[in-house]
Amino acid sequence: LIQLFWNKNLTNGDIGDSASDGYVVLSMAHGNYMIGNIDACYTVVMALDGTIVQAQVAPTQEVDGVTYFTRFEGLKMKDSTTVLLAQNTDIVGDNNFYSWDLSGDALESSSTANVEPLPIWSVADNVTGGSHDIQYVSTEEVGVDGYLVINNNLDKLLMYNLNGTLKWEYTPSYINDPGPGIHFNHAQIAYDKDGELSVFVSVRDMSCIAKLNFTSGAELWKLGGLYSDFNVTDLDGHRYVVGDGHGAFTHQHNAEYIGDGKFALFDNGYNGSLPAVRDSRMVIMDVDEVNREATITWEWQTGVHALIFGDADPLPTGNMVGTFWPATVHPNSSDIRESFEASAVEVTHTGSTAWMLGVKGTGMSADSAYDRYDQEAPVGWAFYSIERFYTSLLIKGATMDTSSGMVSFSVYNTYRQQFDLSATAVITCGGATVTKPIMIAAHWQETKVSQAFEDMGSSCEVSVSTQDHSVSATLSSDTSSGPSPSAAGSGSGDGYGQQAEQASPHTRR
Repeated sequence: LIQLFWNKNLTNGDIGDSASDGYVVLSMAHGNYMIGNIDACYTVVMALDGTIVQAQVAPTQEVDGVTYFTRFEGLKMKDSTTVLLAQNTDIVGDNNFYSWDLSGDALESSSTANVEPLPIWSVADNVTGGSHDIQYVSTEEVGVDGYLVINNNLDKLLMYNLNGTLKWEYTPSYINDPGPGIHFNHAQIAYDKDGELSVFVSVRDMSCIAKLNFTSGAELWKLGGLYSDFNVTDLDGHRYVVGDGHGAFTHQHNAEYIGDGKFALFDNGYNGSLPAVRDSRMVIMDVDEVNREATITWEWQTGVHALIFGDADPLPTGNMVGTFWPATVHPNSSDIRESFEASAVEVTHTGSTAWMLGVKGTGMSADSAYDRYDQEAPVGWAFYSIERFYTSLLIKGATMDTSSGMVSFSVYNTYRQQFDLSATAVITCGGATVTKPIMIAAHWQETKVSQAFEDMGSSCEVSVSTQDHSVSATLSSDTSSGPSPSAAGSGSGDGYGQQAEQASPHTRR
């Protein structure tokens, strides 16, 4: 049983209807994740109203005469129509990586195309790796056309080209040190705030984020955990200073640089035993690398304990999308987040729930609470991560100001790319046309565009195009495109407290 909640006004945000278009892609699996007995795994692409436009059953594997499904954990967009999937075989141990091409009419609701994910490398290439992450990189960005992955032991980073040749490798200096384990669960290549090509790594068992210099491979710092180089101030004002041995986040997943010195992550709030340190939460953190100070500026508490897994990604509206699961399910809880085995959610910056998809358990009590974990891994349904993407660029707040002669708007790419993207803006007012190159900022940061005209006339046309996509808007002297921008709130949010704003749930089986 799947239930879906949607408040379109909240998913529209300050962009408008186009922000509620596009798709969600996620992979959901059922079984005992600790021992690898996965009896179902579906990877789906759906609209926010729950319409499924593509769905695939994961490959199977046979172990000791029993057939089990593999599952997908790491899930990233290569481009606006290609999904990258990192496979977890659990039992056999040879993970693989897949590319799911959704171009053409694959995303049309009327399409009958059955598009299957295909392996990126052949068996002969002998490329295997961990299932937590995969990122596409190009020659233009890093000198290699290929993919960054994590190894099977989750303690090294590997970059392979398209032919399966290893082109770059990182082994931490502490790989054989006693103490906490390593467990890389996210790796990302991006330019830092100063324009240096960097690698950001989420080190789960050390409850920290590490930054590497891509060119030299040197580790520059750790943030969080026992060996933190930073003081970290939590949202409640508590300050974790260097040497404390405690941190503001623990066993985090999908920690990712999102530009301008900011990071988003899913803080599991779990230190290896129950009771957990805190409810799991989505977090945004500002990092001052010069003064070695980090500050958590936003959180959304899930209200549950997700011992592993979880996601937290920013959207163009400023909303956050993520996933979580409760270690203990309460079927009749007044907080419905506790009643699902797996949840995907979009929340506003002020904490309201804009969209939520919840999966009920199977074969469990409909009335009594039940634990559904084996050691730290889920038993039943769970998601690892989630992505949002669009088929058109997004324009926000397009206006023409006749008093100043200024046209201004903001633009976002179709997916959350890791590097700035070249584009062309064409603006026509009063018979005059200006064509200008622009760079659409990485990580779904806002890209502002403006142009002055001596004679605006009564209307203006604006358009932005990249190599693959475009968007346009028509402005008049008394109207603007989309809702007026509104200031984003700050603070912790109120969890599910504003669920009364939601539309009635849709139930799907």
